[in-house]
Amino acid sequence: MQVSTLPAYKPVKSTSEQEQKGYTFELVRTGPIGRNFVLTKYLEERGILDVANGQLQEIYYRNRLDNENKNTFYAIGWKNELDNWEFTNAKGFKSSIGKKGISIIPGNQEHAVLFEGYMDYLSWLKVNRPDPAPTAIVLNSIVQLKNAIERVKGIATVDVYFDNDEPGRNCTQRLIEAVPQAKDRSGVYGAYKDYNDMLRAVLNEQELQHQRAGPRR
Repeated sequence: MQVSTLPAYKPVKSTSEQEQKGYTFELVRTGPIGRNFVLTKYLEERGILDVANGQLQEIYYRNRLDNENKNTFYAIGWKNELDNWEFTNAKGFKSSIGKKGISIIPGNQEHAVLFEGYMDYLSWLKVNRPDPAPTAIVLNSIVQLKNAIERVKGIATVDVYFDNDEPGRNCTQRLIEAVPQAKDRSGVYGAYKDYNDMLRAVLNEQELQHQRAGPRR
């Protein structure tokens, strides 16, 4: 019996200094989650602060193309397969430092789970706490779908958790056409746009119930 695995990983060099000059943002420094109040509050509101350690970093960056504004900005960051930083700030602005790519979190090579965004992956991780964990693939942008498809073609079990909107459904359909064993799992959060929307709704309802119950005597 042939064992299907992820395609052999070929180390990709991080974007060189010369290549970086063609991109808008440049990295200033990184730090662990929990030091920046605004970013910590943002992760709390998204319901994923408790699963963020080891998964996310605080990143500080500059816009190298804006000669008039040399301010340092901050955001939540994570690495993609090119060893570059993907990031989102507390206001929802998303971009990357260097070339964009998919993010791969290694796990069981016979089972893959796919997400559009990293916050949805962390939401799923919080709800499910899988053991053993499957290999997780985050698109970071739907333009990376073809790249993700190539990574999961030979995997036996492929669960797809893309957004419940037109672009997300189109991506799911294209992936299933290319990878027949893939299953659309968006019904898990059918009343919501994505996994994080569902998680936040559940946590808000739990908080309301706690408040209604009042302090115990």
